[in-house]
Amino acid sequence: MFSDYGSAMNTLFHGVLMLATCAGCYLLWWGVAFYPERHAPLWLSGILLVATAVCGIMAVNWMSQGIFQTEGIRKGVSGGWIMAGGVICYVVLLVISNLVFHRMVTTELFLIVGWAVLNLVTVNTLYASGLFSAGISVVFCVLTLAVVVGSLYCYMIYYNLEKWKGYIDGFLPLVMVGIAMLVMAGVMFYKK
Repeated sequence: MFSDYGSAMNTLFHGVLMLATCAGCYLLWWGVAFYPERHAPLWLSGILLVATAVCGIMAVNWMSQGIFQTEGIRKGVSGGWIMAGGVICYVVLLVISNLVFHRMVTTELFLIVGWAVLNLVTVNTLYASGLFSAGISVVFCVLTLAVVVGSLYCYMIYYNLEKWKGYIDGFLPLVMVGIAMLVMAGVMFYKK
């Protein structure tokens, strides 16, 4: 598919699609497991959660392989700096959300920051490879920031919402991430 860019770009592309699939599986799990006033069978919730985890692990594996194997034709930002920024961001958000706003820390905070770091490293790789222009890369960085801000807002207000509003609030970050990954895959496919 990406013959001009080698197999690494194919692997990265499949990883991006798999991350969109992971968001879809996570949406299904959330919809089943947290539906107010009705308890889903534990086996169904378990299957959906395992499917989400498997898709997520496959996505991170493929995206990492693609990132590390892609040859750059121009200089991007160091992936190490992006990852260090993510660690600092996570610690700051953890402290602020827990100590300042007294919000119980859950894995969603880690997933939000982890997705942002992976997405920014991916955009950086696509820029360095020559597939994305500087303009497209900036657009995807802004999109990533918008998804993170929206997801953090949903994260912060979740426990203050009534049942149905909380249920809907839980869907929003997953929908945003899924759409962002599908848009990225679409632009990658178009630019190949």
